[in-house]
Amino acid sequence: MIQKKFGGTGKTVSAIGFGAMRFIKEEYEKDPDICAELVKKAVDMGINYIDTAPGYCDDQSEIIVGRAYEQCKDKPYLSTKCGLWNANRASSARKMVEQSLQRLQTEKITFYNLWNIKSMDEYRQMTRKDGNLSGILKAKEEGLIEHICCTVHADGKTIKEIIADGKVDAVTLGYNALNFAYRREGVKACYEQNLGVVVMNPLGGGTIPQYAEKFGFIKTSPDETVATAALKFLIGHPEISVTLPGISNLDELNECVAAAENVVPVTEERLDELTKSLNEELNTLCTGCQYCDQCPSNLPLPRLMEAYNSYILSGEKKSIANRLSWHWGLKPETAAACTQCGVCEPLCTQKLPIIERLQEICS
Repeated sequence: MIQKKFGGTGKTVSAIGFGAMRFIKEEYEKDPDICAELVKKAVDMGINYIDTAPGYCDDQSEIIVGRAYEQCKDKPYLSTKCGLWNANRASSARKMVEQSLQRLQTEKITFYNLWNIKSMDEYRQMTRKDGNLSGILKAKEEGLIEHICCTVHADGKTIKEIIADGKVDAVTLGYNALNFAYRREGVKACYEQNLGVVVMNPLGGGTIPQYAEKFGFIKTSPDETVATAALKFLIGHPEISVTLPGISNLDELNECVAAAENVVPVTEERLDELTKSLNEELNTLCTGCQYCDQCPSNLPLPRLMEAYNSYILSGEKKSIANRLSWHWGLKPETAAACTQCGVCEPLCTQKLPIIERLQEICS
């Protein structure tokens, strides 16, 4: 496994991390140790960066990772998080730290993140005098946290403002073959400030392998799968410390680990060449993060938005109905239940026009 410097933290991390957000529900409900074994296998294969969070996998992810961590001879670095919906003041953020420590079965969390920052307003809420950061800093002073980091769903300008504040050691952000041309500014800014850089959604929420014919331009050899090529592309960036796929099973784990072999460094010339193969619509694809999945009308928003991706990529309106029917057993008319209450759009990490798209789906 390729190892990379993690900014100015003094840590060396595996080029591939383990995203513990896609464990299989049937498995962890039957026996969490099935999923814990997958984490242990990843560590045995050289992965030393495990990313989890409260709420992932029906709030079971941290517990599963903790079961694995307890049994690992070589302890990996653990990364977890606290968002504004978990805590809105120092005292409640501190409670979230204590909960994660207990679930992860560790005395210290290596990387603790201010979670899902979408705007400077949210960042200021987290970092105000009695905000989440104050409680997290207190925990760090007590030796319960080693590095304070953040996860960001924002444009390059916002990312630059956040890191200029000097309060975090690393940044996790969305970056992949879909959107690199539009988000490279943020990655470069973090790297230039000597911060660790973790990239999430490396396969665009599954969109890249699903529409492999659209992304063949990322391949460097004919025998590569598009998924492997997309991971190699990110690993080859000198600015990126960890590429973080969500891993559900052993086949996915093996594919991700294999991608960290024979990696060709990505040059500016290569990026310029690949940019010519992109169009701006690719930056408007839903990545499947599912943060919008809080609809008061119980609309299956992630599934509807994923189906809308088919329309963007194919240019054919009928592809929405086909995707909904064949993959989810849904009809476009499902979207008509939208009341336009507006709950979903502020939750969207990409600021997509969800309500407008729902109207298009059912029209």
